[in-house]
Amino acid sequence: METLQVKELLGVFVPKGSYIQTSRNITVTCYCDAQKIDQSWIPAYLDITAYREANIANMDGHLVNEPGKAPAKGYIPGGSYQKTCRDIRVIMKAECQKIDQSWVYSSLDITDLATNKTLSNIDGVLKVD
Repeated sequence: METLQVKELLGVFVPKGSYIQTSRNITVTCYCDAQKIDQSWIPAYLDITAYREANIANMDGHLVNEPGKAPAKGYIPGGSYQKTCRDIRVIMKAECQKIDQSWVYSSLDITDLATNKTLSNIDGVLKVD
């Protein structure tokens, strides 16, 4: 029952795969350097785990999801932020169960992952199938 509830909370930016059965606290975050109004650059991020659609904007160095839907490029959410942000990365993190039943944190850069690929938890490590 817990797995069904978890799946309902995951949005379109969370890859599919068997890892969901043995992972918890799954998050997907979009990271970048965002340009502020004064032209300086600062690190910015936005948790996109539960998003069903996205239209991300850069509000003076802070990423926000605005109403509407902008075309995504794989797991990179769409939006006007791409014009004023650089080094956009999408990172997935989760606690993954190991064979010995202990839990460890694992992360995977899914920026360039094809949306038709699936993931597995291999003894506590997120891997592309």
